[in-house]
Amino acid sequence: MSLLQLPPEILIQIFDYVGSSYFRSDLSRLTVCKQWSKFAYTACFRDFYVTQKTLRRLLSSPYVELSLPLVKDSVETLDLDLKGFEDWYSIPLSRHDSQAVESVNVSFWNGAHGRAVRATWTTGLNDDLLSLATIIKQSQKLRILLIRATDELHPPLRHLLERRDYLFLSTIRAFLSASNLTSLELDLCGTEFILHQSQEHSEGSHICTSIAALLTTLRRLRLRMRSICANVLKPRQHSTNLRLNEVLINLSLSNASPLTTSGALATCCGPGGFLQLKADMEKQAQVLVAQMAAPKIVRILTHTFPGIKMRAFDVLTGRIVTLSEGAEWDDDGEVIEDEVSDQESEISDLSSDDDG
Repeated sequence: MSLLQLPPEILIQIFDYVGSSYFRSDLSRLTVCKQWSKFAYTACFRDFYVTQKTLRRLLSSPYVELSLPLVKDSVETLDLDLKGFEDWYSIPLSRHDSQAVESVNVSFWNGAHGRAVRATWTTGLNDDLLSLATIIKQSQKLRILLIRATDELHPPLRHLLERRDYLFLSTIRAFLSASNLTSLELDLCGTEFILHQSQEHSEGSHICTSIAALLTTLRRLRLRMRSICANVLKPRQHSTNLRLNEVLINLSLSNASPLTTSGALATCCGPGGFLQLKADMEKQAQVLVAQMAAPKIVRILTHTFPGIKMRAFDVLTGRIVTLSEGAEWDDDGEVIEDEVSDQESEISDLSSDDDG
């Protein structure tokens, strides 16, 4: 008996076991025959892990006209992993190991030509992402959206180039227009949002209300962004029966990447410094809990000074828990006895101009 003569339920298990990465590494593997393709495309795009390079490969494939509609029809989980500009060797630079040559290379990337190269790449990346967003937001099956965007790393130039933003606001808004999401995770500590289109200037770079619009359908929300405010936890419509049961907001950018200042914290989209942001976020989280039908975990995370230690305000219990280094945001942690959220002695020196 040939493989394709097996019952469909067995074939589905086999293709799921092979996994989507097998097909994405060589899209010609999707087109063995018509019956094969039916199962291969479903396996390829159901749990769709995408890097900026695999997305470019997909969109430049001769099979793209066939692939994109099948992405729309198959994708249930989209996991988007972005690292910014990586092609530091795309321009022939001096290779000698000397401080003088390194200075020349830094001057190139900070100069007009180097900036133009990265700006062109940034536009191309966002065009690719918008093409993907346009397809997946039409999906009836998409339920889980994860987007990670880390700082650009420039190994040949060490830490001599400044952190650079590379995501357009319009790009993220396009992904957030998906209508059937039940889980949203945005870890965008590597970039602020770039205002690219003139019509966005009237709205500013405020994305929190776009996220809040999803609270009536989400069951799980995890966020870490360089700029955020309490509006992200305000549903557009009041309800006492939200299906949302997990909310984790991380205001700490500490150790997000080698280029992030160890004590860096998120900044507020609106007026006020970090202490006001933290207080507003915790207060609004308490309001949100009252609207959730069955909350399981609601936390606002930050870190202490001096000595960066992760802490989380557990909204359901009103207690502070301390998390070990490298712990997950939802780990149990250790309860700090007799300490409540408004005791801020360890971070009283923070001000509105904190490095975020």
